[in-house]
Amino acid sequence: MRRRFPKPRAGRKASAPAALTLPDGSLTFTLQKDGFRTLRLSVHPDGSIRVRAPESTPLSAVFAFVESRRGWIERTLAFFAAHRPAAPVLADGGTVWFLGRPFTVRAVPAAREVRPRLQGGELLLPCRNEASLSRAFRLWRQSLAKSVLTRRLARLDAKVRAALNDDAVPTLTVRSLRRRWGSCSLRGNIVLAAQLISLPLPLLDYVLIHELCHLRRMDHSPAFHALLLRLLPDARERRTALRVWGLEHPRF
Repeated sequence: MRRRFPKPRAGRKASAPAALTLPDGSLTFTLQKDGFRTLRLSVHPDGSIRVRAPESTPLSAVFAFVESRRGWIERTLAFFAAHRPAAPVLADGGTVWFLGRPFTVRAVPAAREVRPRLQGGELLLPCRNEASLSRAFRLWRQSLAKSVLTRRLARLDAKVRAALNDDAVPTLTVRSLRRRWGSCSLRGNIVLAAQLISLPLPLLDYVLIHELCHLRRMDHSPAFHALLLRLLPDARERRTALRVWGLEHPRF
């Protein structure tokens, strides 16, 4: 799900980032010079702004580039600010999510016959202390995610193969991922984040179908997006909703 830029020139290393402020003092950003041929700008959920530029780019051109995108920068900063969550805390009495529903974490005494489980609006986790609570949660999530995602991917994969009349069958790996929801390798192995089981089902399905599309198109070209829209006509709306969810529900 990343935008592709032209490849850098061989043998050129990036400089150390430097903090800069526009001449009018209204905007601060970091600048990094590298071997790419174009100016690039990114705004991050923490409010930081980063510019990357070719080595020979004068500061005046960098400032003009940032100024030309001021409107987009301000809209993006406002979007992130509107969806900025509280810091995630995994603790007794805290909240975790399963398929879009909130559950209150309850630490219960550890015993051989007691297993982690969802009960009513609670997630019961057998543990001895705060450190073991975190471990119990991650073990529970990994096990449940493997089961849920395996079944859901198989179901969607069958529908996609029937719609496209092909036999591209993936393999699946589930593990905790801090940045991505999923990826697909050239060999057809789909890696999914265990954290996906927190998502509402329509957003979970969007990620799975997105990765199933990568079995057929290993890029984000117009052909890829056409395929995604063919299989999921409201893919754009789901992608936007997924972005908002990811901002408002930071991952453990």
